[in-house]
Amino acid sequence: MRILKGLLVLFLVLAVAAIGVGLMLPDQAKVERAVVIDASPATVYTVLNGFHQFNRWSPWADIDPQTVYTYSGPLVGVGARSAWSSKDPQAGSGDQEILEATPYTMVKVRLRFEGMDMDNLLTYALAAEGASTRLTWTYLSDFNGNLLNRYFGLLLDRMIGPDFDKGLSKLKLFAESLPREDFTALQPEVVQVEPKAIVHVAGEAAFEAAAPVLAASYGRIGEFVAASGRRGVEAPITITHSLDAERYWKFDAAIAIDQPCTPPAEGDALQCGKSYGGWVVRAHHLGPYATMDRSFASLAAFKKVAGLEDNGEPWQQYVTDPMNQPADSLLTLLFAPVK
Repeated sequence: MRILKGLLVLFLVLAVAAIGVGLMLPDQAKVERAVVIDASPATVYTVLNGFHQFNRWSPWADIDPQTVYTYSGPLVGVGARSAWSSKDPQAGSGDQEILEATPYTMVKVRLRFEGMDMDNLLTYALAAEGASTRLTWTYLSDFNGNLLNRYFGLLLDRMIGPDFDKGLSKLKLFAESLPREDFTALQPEVVQVEPKAIVHVAGEAAFEAAAPVLAASYGRIGEFVAASGRRGVEAPITITHSLDAERYWKFDAAIAIDQPCTPPAEGDALQCGKSYGGWVVRAHHLGPYATMDRSFASLAAFKKVAGLEDNGEPWQQYVTDPMNQPADSLLTLLFAPVK
Protein backbone atom coordinates (compact mmCIF):
# COMPACT_ATOMS: atom_id res chain seq x y z
CA MET A 1 0.00 0.00 0.00
CA ARG A 2 2.88 2.31 0.86
CA ILE A 3 4.45 1.59 -2.54
CA LEU A 4 1.17 2.32 -4.32
CA LYS A 5 0.85 5.59 -2.41
CA GLY A 6 4.41 6.50 -3.34
CA LEU A 7 3.77 5.77 -7.00
CA LEU A 8 0.67 7.92 -6.88
CA VAL A 9 2.60 10.81 -5.35
CA LEU A 10 5.34 10.37 -7.96
CA PHE A 11 2.77 10.39 -10.73
CA LEU A 12 1.20 13.57 -9.37
CA VAL A 13 4.61 15.25 -9.09
CA LEU A 14 5.47 14.26 -12.65
CA ALA A 15 2.08 15.43 -13.89
CA VAL A 16 2.46 18.80 -12.17
CA ALA A 17 5.98 19.08 -13.54
CA ALA A 18 4.81 18.20 -17.04
CA ILE A 19 2.06 20.82 -16.83
CA GLY A 20 4.49 23.39 -15.46
CA VAL A 21 7.01 22.72 -18.20
CA GLY A 22 4.25 22.69 -20.83
CA LEU A 23 3.07 26.12 -19.71
CA MET A 24 6.55 27.47 -20.30
CA LEU A 25 6.87 25.93 -23.78
CA PRO A 26 6.15 28.10 -26.85
CA ASP A 27 2.53 28.13 -28.02
CA GLN A 28 3.76 28.18 -31.63
CA ALA A 29 6.20 26.19 -33.71
CA LYS A 30 7.72 27.01 -37.08
CA VAL A 31 9.29 24.99 -39.86
CA GLU A 32 11.03 26.82 -42.70
CA ARG A 33 12.91 25.72 -45.79
CA ALA A 34 14.06 27.51 -48.96
CA VAL A 35 15.13 26.64 -52.48
CA VAL A 36 16.27 28.50 -55.59
CA ILE A 37 14.24 27.57 -58.68
CA ASP A 38 15.39 28.27 -62.23
CA ALA A 39 12.05 29.80 -63.20
CA SER A 40 10.53 33.26 -62.94
CA PRO A 41 8.61 34.41 -59.83
CA ALA A 42 5.50 34.63 -62.05
CA THR A 43 5.80 30.94 -62.95
CA VAL A 44 6.39 29.76 -59.38
CA TYR A 45 3.64 32.01 -58.02
CA THR A 46 1.14 30.75 -60.60
CA VAL A 47 1.89 27.13 -59.65
CA LEU A 48 1.30 27.92 -55.96
CA ASN A 49 -1.70 30.25 -56.33
CA GLY A 50 -4.15 27.34 -56.57
CA PHE A 51 -4.31 23.61 -55.92
CA HIS A 52 -4.56 22.12 -59.40
CA GLN A 53 -0.78 21.57 -59.46
CA PHE A 54 -0.31 20.76 -55.77
CA ASN A 55 -0.08 16.99 -56.12
CA ARG A 56 2.51 17.37 -58.88
CA TRP A 57 5.03 18.37 -56.21
CA SER A 58 3.50 17.64 -52.79
CA PRO A 59 5.73 15.42 -50.62
CA TRP A 60 2.62 13.74 -49.22
CA ALA A 61 0.74 12.97 -52.46
CA ASP A 62 2.06 9.40 -52.72
CA ILE A 63 1.26 8.33 -49.14
CA ASP A 64 -2.15 6.98 -50.13
CA PRO A 65 -3.05 6.70 -53.85
CA GLN A 66 -6.69 6.20 -52.80
CA THR A 67 -6.93 9.66 -51.24
CA VAL A 68 -10.01 11.56 -52.46
CA TYR A 69 -9.52 15.23 -53.36
CA THR A 70 -12.26 17.81 -53.79
CA TYR A 71 -11.95 21.43 -54.91
CA SER A 72 -14.23 24.37 -54.25
CA GLY A 73 -14.31 28.13 -54.46
CA PRO A 74 -12.39 30.03 -57.16
CA LEU A 75 -10.04 28.06 -59.40
CA VAL A 76 -7.10 30.17 -58.18
CA GLY A 77 -6.38 32.92 -55.69
CA VAL A 78 -8.04 33.94 -52.44
CA GLY A 79 -10.84 31.54 -51.50
CA ALA A 80 -9.55 28.61 -53.57
CA ARG A 81 -9.96 25.49 -51.43
CA SER A 82 -8.82 21.89 -51.59
CA ALA A 83 -9.93 19.11 -49.22
CA TRP A 84 -8.54 15.62 -48.94
CA SER A 85 -9.87 12.48 -47.30
CA SER A 86 -7.98 9.25 -46.68
CA LYS A 87 -8.50 6.13 -44.61
CA ASP A 88 -4.74 5.90 -44.15
CA PRO A 89 -3.93 7.51 -40.78
CA GLN A 90 -0.63 8.79 -42.19
CA ALA A 91 -2.48 10.85 -44.78
CA GLY A 92 -5.55 11.64 -42.68
CA SER A 93 -8.11 14.22 -43.78
CA GLY A 94 -8.19 17.99 -43.87
CA ASP A 95 -8.32 21.00 -46.14
CA GLN A 96 -6.34 23.97 -47.43
CA GLU A 97 -7.60 27.43 -48.36
CA ILE A 98 -5.76 30.39 -49.85
CA LEU A 99 -6.13 33.40 -47.56
CA GLU A 100 -3.85 35.93 -49.27
CA ALA A 101 -2.15 36.18 -52.64
CA THR A 102 0.13 38.99 -53.81
CA PRO A 103 1.41 38.65 -57.38
CA TYR A 104 4.20 37.58 -57.74
CA THR A 105 5.65 37.62 -54.24
CA MET A 106 3.51 35.76 -51.69
CA VAL A 107 0.77 33.19 -51.11
CA LYS A 108 -0.67 32.40 -47.67
CA VAL A 109 -2.64 29.21 -47.05
CA ARG A 110 -4.67 28.05 -44.04
CA LEU A 111 -4.11 24.34 -43.40
CA ARG A 112 -6.44 22.28 -41.21
CA PHE A 113 -6.12 18.67 -40.11
CA GLU A 114 -9.26 16.83 -39.09
CA GLY A 115 -9.32 16.10 -35.35
CA MET A 116 -6.39 18.36 -34.46
CA ASP A 117 -6.88 21.51 -32.37
CA MET A 118 -4.32 23.83 -33.89
CA ASP A 119 -4.20 26.67 -36.42
CA ASN A 120 -1.71 26.20 -39.24
CA LEU A 121 -0.53 28.81 -41.72
CA LEU A 122 1.62 28.07 -44.76
CA THR A 123 3.45 30.98 -46.37
CA TYR A 124 5.16 30.84 -49.74
CA ALA A 125 7.42 33.89 -50.09
CA LEU A 126 9.05 34.53 -53.46
CA ALA A 127 11.96 36.79 -54.37
CA ALA A 128 13.73 37.17 -57.69
CA GLU A 129 17.38 36.11 -57.84
CA GLY A 130 18.48 37.12 -61.30
CA ALA A 131 16.33 35.09 -63.69
CA SER A 132 15.56 32.58 -60.92
CA THR A 133 13.31 32.60 -57.85
CA ARG A 134 14.13 32.04 -54.20
CA LEU A 135 11.13 30.38 -52.61
CA THR A 136 10.85 30.25 -48.83
CA TRP A 137 8.23 27.84 -47.51
CA THR A 138 7.18 28.51 -43.91
CA TYR A 139 4.81 26.48 -41.75
CA LEU A 140 3.59 28.21 -38.58
CA SER A 141 1.46 26.20 -36.14
CA ASP A 142 -0.45 27.86 -33.30
CA PHE A 143 -1.38 25.41 -30.51
CA ASN A 144 -4.12 27.54 -28.89
CA GLY A 145 -2.81 26.76 -25.39
CA ASN A 146 -2.96 22.97 -25.83
CA LEU A 147 -0.15 21.59 -23.65
CA LEU A 148 0.18 18.28 -25.50
CA ASN A 149 0.53 20.14 -28.80
CA ARG A 150 3.23 22.33 -27.26
CA TYR A 151 5.31 19.21 -26.59
CA PHE A 152 4.50 18.08 -30.12
CA GLY A 153 5.88 21.40 -31.35
CA LEU A 154 9.35 20.53 -30.03
CA LEU A 155 9.52 17.71 -32.58
CA LEU A 156 7.80 19.47 -35.47
CA ASP A 157 10.89 20.48 -37.44
CA ARG A 158 12.42 17.02 -37.06
CA MET A 159 9.14 15.38 -38.11
CA ILE A 160 8.17 17.38 -41.20
CA GLY A 161 11.35 19.27 -42.12
CA PRO A 162 12.49 16.39 -44.39
CA ASP A 163 9.07 16.48 -46.08
CA PHE A 164 9.55 20.17 -46.82
CA ASP A 165 12.97 19.44 -48.33
CA LYS A 166 11.45 16.70 -50.48
CA GLY A 167 8.54 18.89 -51.59
CA LEU A 168 10.78 21.80 -52.56
CA SER A 169 13.04 19.48 -54.57
CA LYS A 170 10.00 18.16 -56.45
CA LEU A 171 8.62 21.66 -56.94
CA LYS A 172 11.95 22.83 -58.33
CA LEU A 173 12.00 20.05 -60.93
CA PHE A 174 8.37 20.59 -61.84
CA ALA A 175 8.52 24.39 -62.15
CA GLU A 176 11.70 24.21 -64.22
CA SER A 177 9.92 21.88 -66.69
CA LEU A 178 7.10 24.37 -67.38
CA PRO A 179 6.93 26.88 -70.28
CA ARG A 180 9.28 29.81 -69.81
CA GLU A 181 6.91 32.22 -71.55
CA ASP A 182 6.58 35.61 -69.83
CA PHE A 183 2.82 36.10 -69.50
CA THR A 184 2.90 38.97 -67.00
CA ALA A 185 2.22 41.66 -69.62
CA LEU A 186 -1.17 40.03 -70.23
CA GLN A 187 -2.21 40.68 -66.60
CA PRO A 188 -4.04 37.31 -66.60
CA GLU A 189 -6.96 36.90 -64.19
CA VAL A 190 -9.18 33.91 -63.52
CA VAL A 191 -12.70 35.26 -63.17
CA GLN A 192 -16.31 34.15 -63.53
CA VAL A 193 -18.43 35.59 -66.33
CA GLU A 194 -22.20 35.47 -66.57
CA PRO A 195 -23.93 34.26 -69.76
CA LYS A 196 -25.46 37.08 -71.79
CA ALA A 197 -27.99 37.28 -74.58
CA ILE A 198 -26.10 37.77 -77.86
CA VAL A 199 -26.72 38.27 -81.55
CA HIS A 200 -24.13 36.49 -83.68
CA VAL A 201 -23.18 35.79 -87.29
CA ALA A 202 -20.85 33.03 -88.50
CA GLY A 203 -17.92 34.03 -90.69
CA GLU A 204 -14.60 32.81 -92.01
CA ALA A 205 -11.56 34.36 -93.64
CA ALA A 206 -7.80 34.42 -93.57
CA PHE A 207 -6.88 36.02 -90.25
CA GLU A 208 -5.10 38.98 -91.86
CA ALA A 209 -8.03 39.60 -94.21
CA ALA A 210 -10.86 39.22 -91.67
CA ALA A 211 -11.41 42.93 -90.93
CA PRO A 212 -13.95 43.63 -93.73
CA VAL A 213 -15.83 40.41 -92.99
CA LEU A 214 -16.10 41.38 -89.32
CA ALA A 215 -17.11 44.94 -90.18
CA ALA A 216 -19.93 43.69 -92.42
CA SER A 217 -21.07 41.23 -89.72
CA TYR A 218 -21.16 43.87 -87.00
CA GLY A 219 -23.03 46.20 -89.34
CA ARG A 220 -25.66 43.53 -89.97
CA ILE A 221 -25.96 42.84 -86.24
CA GLY A 222 -26.24 46.56 -85.45
CA GLU A 223 -29.10 47.00 -87.93
CA PHE A 224 -31.01 44.09 -86.41
CA VAL A 225 -30.44 45.24 -82.83
CA ALA A 226 -31.71 48.74 -83.64
CA ALA A 227 -34.73 47.43 -85.56
CA SER A 228 -35.71 44.99 -82.81
CA GLY A 229 -35.65 47.59 -80.05
CA ARG A 230 -32.72 45.94 -78.27
CA ARG A 231 -29.57 47.65 -77.11
CA GLY A 232 -25.96 46.55 -77.27
CA VAL A 233 -24.45 46.42 -73.78
CA GLU A 234 -20.80 45.58 -74.40
CA ALA A 235 -18.04 45.98 -76.96
CA PRO A 236 -18.24 43.52 -79.89
CA ILE A 237 -16.63 40.09 -79.64
CA THR A 238 -15.48 37.30 -81.91
CA ILE A 239 -15.77 33.68 -80.80
CA THR A 240 -13.09 31.51 -82.37
CA HIS A 241 -14.17 28.11 -83.67
CA SER A 242 -10.84 27.30 -85.33
CA LEU A 243 -7.63 28.91 -86.53
CA ASP A 244 -5.56 26.46 -88.54
CA ALA A 245 -1.85 26.36 -89.34
CA GLU A 246 -2.43 28.49 -92.45
CA ARG A 247 -4.17 31.06 -90.20
CA TYR A 248 -7.58 30.48 -91.77
CA TRP A 249 -10.08 31.63 -89.18
CA LYS A 250 -13.62 30.39 -88.54
CA PHE A 251 -15.52 32.50 -86.05
CA ASP A 252 -18.74 34.08 -84.89
CA ALA A 253 -19.00 37.86 -84.75
CA ALA A 254 -21.27 38.74 -81.82
CA ILE A 255 -22.65 41.58 -79.73
CA ALA A 256 -24.19 41.22 -76.26
CA ILE A 257 -27.65 42.78 -75.93
CA ASP A 258 -29.86 43.86 -73.05
CA GLN A 259 -32.56 41.20 -73.59
CA PRO A 260 -33.00 37.95 -75.54
CA CYS A 261 -34.09 38.13 -79.14
CA THR A 262 -35.64 36.01 -81.91
CA PRO A 263 -33.82 35.46 -85.24
CA PRO A 264 -35.29 37.60 -88.05
CA ALA A 265 -36.18 34.55 -90.18
CA GLU A 266 -35.60 30.82 -90.33
CA GLY A 267 -32.34 30.07 -92.07
CA ASP A 268 -31.07 33.63 -91.69
CA ALA A 269 -27.32 33.87 -91.09
CA LEU A 270 -28.01 36.10 -88.11
CA GLN A 271 -28.76 34.11 -84.95
CA CYS A 272 -29.77 34.84 -81.37
CA GLY A 273 -28.31 32.94 -78.43
CA LYS A 274 -26.31 33.09 -75.22
CA SER A 275 -22.65 33.59 -74.52
CA TYR A 276 -20.55 31.28 -72.32
CA GLY A 277 -20.98 31.49 -68.58
CA GLY A 278 -18.41 30.18 -66.09
CA TRP A 279 -14.71 30.44 -65.27
CA VAL A 280 -12.38 32.08 -67.77
CA VAL A 281 -8.85 33.36 -67.96
CA ARG A 282 -9.14 37.02 -68.95
CA ALA A 283 -6.05 38.69 -70.40
CA HIS A 284 -5.09 42.01 -71.99
CA HIS A 285 -3.63 42.36 -75.47
CA LEU A 286 -2.26 45.81 -76.23
CA GLY A 287 -1.28 46.46 -79.82
CA PRO A 288 -2.17 45.52 -83.39
CA TYR A 289 -4.55 42.66 -84.05
CA ALA A 290 -1.89 41.03 -86.24
CA THR A 291 0.25 40.30 -83.15
CA MET A 292 -2.59 38.78 -81.14
CA ASP A 293 -1.41 35.21 -81.74
CA ARG A 294 1.65 35.98 -79.58
CA SER A 295 -0.66 36.96 -76.73
CA PHE A 296 -2.74 33.81 -77.18
CA ALA A 297 0.49 31.77 -76.95
CA SER A 298 1.33 33.51 -73.66
CA LEU A 299 -2.21 32.86 -72.44
CA ALA A 300 -1.80 29.15 -73.26
CA ALA A 301 1.44 29.11 -71.25
CA PHE A 302 -0.34 30.66 -68.25
CA LYS A 303 -3.06 27.98 -68.38
CA LYS A 304 -0.47 25.21 -68.49
CA VAL A 305 1.49 26.65 -65.56
CA ALA A 306 -1.69 27.07 -63.50
CA GLY A 307 -2.89 23.55 -64.35
CA LEU A 308 -6.15 24.78 -65.89
CA GLU A 309 -7.98 22.84 -68.61
CA ASP A 310 -9.86 24.24 -71.62
CA ASN A 311 -13.62 24.37 -71.17
CA GLY A 312 -14.96 25.90 -74.38
CA GLU A 313 -14.15 28.15 -77.30
CA PRO A 314 -12.07 31.29 -76.67
CA TRP A 315 -13.18 34.77 -77.67
CA GLN A 316 -11.83 38.27 -77.87
CA GLN A 317 -13.49 41.60 -77.14
CA TYR A 318 -12.50 44.78 -78.93
CA VAL A 319 -12.44 47.40 -76.19
CA THR A 320 -11.06 50.23 -78.34
CA ASP A 321 -12.22 51.26 -81.81
CA PRO A 322 -9.55 50.77 -84.51
CA MET A 323 -11.09 53.70 -86.42
CA ASN A 324 -10.23 56.08 -83.58
CA GLN A 325 -7.07 54.60 -82.05
CA PRO A 326 -3.57 53.96 -83.40
CA ALA A 327 -2.79 50.27 -83.80
CA ASP A 328 -0.15 50.26 -81.04
CA SER A 329 -2.69 51.38 -78.43
CA LEU A 330 -5.58 49.08 -79.32
CA LEU A 331 -6.84 47.18 -76.28
CA THR A 332 -8.36 43.74 -76.80
CA LEU A 333 -9.53 41.49 -73.98
CA LEU A 334 -8.86 37.79 -74.49
CA PHE A 335 -11.07 35.18 -72.83
CA ALA A 336 -10.34 31.47 -72.49
CA PRO A 337 -12.94 29.26 -70.75
CA VAL A 338 -11.27 26.97 -68.20
CA LYS A 339 -12.04 24.43 -65.51
